[in-house]
Amino acid sequence: MFHSQQAIQAGFDRFQNLLLAMRAGDELRVSEAARLTGLSPDVCRSVLEGLQRAGLMTHRSDDLFVRKTLDTVAS
Repeated sequence: MFHSQQAIQAGFDRFQNLLLAMRAGDELRVSEAARLTGLSPDVCRSVLEGLQRAGLMTHRSDDLFVRKTLDTVAS
């Protein structure tokens, strides 16, 4: 159990690094986020949808999310 918690935490750490490296206009597919982080597609979709609700991402299609600019978020 401890190993699986570590693996999940490592996946979220990879996801965080991936998101922090994104610039405005960068695109990320749920399937690619899952492949790069080791998290399930459902978890990745939930995170990206949360970022969309927070105004940090736009949702272009079923699987594609795009990073917004910070000035768009602030206005």
